[in-house]
Amino acid sequence: MQPTLPWLDRVLRRLGGPRVLALPLLRILAVGIGVAWVALSPGHEAGGLVLAFVLYSAGIITALAAWPAGILRLNVFVLVVDLGFALALIAATGAGSAMFLALLVITGLQSYYYGIRRGVLVGVAAAIGYLAVGWPALTGLEWANVMIRLAALVATAVGIGVLGDLEDRERIKVLELTRQAQARERFITNVVGSLQEGVVALDADGRVIAWNEALERSGGVEAVAALGRDFFAVFPSAGRLAWSDSLRQLLAGTIESFTAEAADYDRPDGGRAILNVRGTLLREHGRPAGAVLLVEDVTSRVSLERSARQAEKLAAIGTLAAGVAHELNNPIGVISSRIELMLLDAESRAVPPDVLDDVRVLQRHAQRVARIAQGLLSFARQAPREETSVDVNELVEDTLLLVEKSIVRDGLRLTRTLAPGLPPIQGDANALQQVLVNLLTNARDALGGRGEIVIETAPTREPPGGVRLVVRDSGPGIPPEALHRVFDPFFTTKREGTGLGLSISYGIVRDHHGTVDVRSEPGRGTTFILTFPGAPVGARV
Repeated sequence: MQPTLPWLDRVLRRLGGPRVLALPLLRILAVGIGVAWVALSPGHEAGGLVLAFVLYSAGIITALAAWPAGILRLNVFVLVVDLGFALALIAATGAGSAMFLALLVITGLQSYYYGIRRGVLVGVAAAIGYLAVGWPALTGLEWANVMIRLAALVATAVGIGVLGDLEDRERIKVLELTRQAQARERFITNVVGSLQEGVVALDADGRVIAWNEALERSGGVEAVAALGRDFFAVFPSAGRLAWSDSLRQLLAGTIESFTAEAADYDRPDGGRAILNVRGTLLREHGRPAGAVLLVEDVTSRVSLERSARQAEKLAAIGTLAAGVAHELNNPIGVISSRIELMLLDAESRAVPPDVLDDVRVLQRHAQRVARIAQGLLSFARQAPREETSVDVNELVEDTLLLVEKSIVRDGLRLTRTLAPGLPPIQGDANALQQVLVNLLTNARDALGGRGEIVIETAPTREPPGGVRLVVRDSGPGIPPEALHRVFDPFFTTKREGTGLGLSISYGIVRDHHGTVDVRSEPGRGTTFILTFPGAPVGARV
């Protein structure tokens, strides 16, 4: 039984447990009896001994409170002194006095605390001492009482020793069972803590009584902040979700279980998660006693599935665009050839200048449409990587044919500063174009309809003969805590983003033995710097 008083609990912990507490309590009882005896027998010659015993006992109790372990190690010394006081009181009050009971108490305590063997030895020693101090005054009729008392000493030693031994065995069993229960509890706690699924246990009132580490990660709430609180107070947004009614029914015992798939959840830290939740009713004596929820964070998996669907959609759009571009090539080819014939005819005929200018405008725009169609075919082509000598400036111009109009149409300024005479690089033009399209698209989305995008190219000193490509925007920038994660798969600051664009772009640049550096400050825009080594001399065309 656990003590109900805090001060008593502290005393027990100090002394070593409830069994040890009996030692000072019995001594206090003995002191009280001695004092009462002296008070009821004024002028008795044993009063001095009782006073000495009171002072001695006060010292022992004080020392036991201050140094319990040290005093308990001196138990033999304390035993000898106690026997000495008891025999001295018996000698002073007579062999037939009630002071003999002190020997019974001492023998019983020794047998109980230190075993039956020590109890019997103490009982024999007490019997010998009792005979020694009472022998001169014993008469024939008193020998019967003496023998009964001696038998009581031995019986006390044996009886209490047996009881103490039984209690020790039971206590050892209880300790072993407690140890096993604690080991099982630690094992279960480790198992629950090691689960990748979040586990939360609720009592019948919906208060949290268990919360594992996986739920700390997915839920964004530490266990210490959740235990003992109402579940819907810990997860305020959960009360607005569809499965919250199922949980309330589960706690009421009207249903046995429920399942919620792909439920959106607003984390307390502002993030979003997608969870699978399975709830099971707990019963005790046939009555509802709470619930256990298994919470699986499927945010990454769902993002991957959505990204796969988006990639499939983009692949279908790419195939469609390639088909449209292919179909455009034929009429554009016919239009271009006719325009060239018209220009040739214009050289031999008198064609009005304004008509000739219009024809040349048609030729330029027809060529532009042809380049756009060719760019779509190149971008949508699904073929093994083919490394060739790539002119970065030409790559930029071809890419801008695809995205420049949409950027300008959104009200943004687009500035290009392309260094002439750049050395070529070795790589896959289609893959590099994908990188540039992704960077320009991200910059456009970050600006939100106002600002400037700058594209720069320049030769590099390190590595010598290399090329640097810079894409810079004047947008809001990237928060410092997110800057180091921009290339992580599935990480995005866009509400509808997949989090794959920069990750794929980073991989493409690394495949080309290049480097990517990102610099950003909140409110001062973002700059991506791509550096590529120059193409080997023998590979340049």
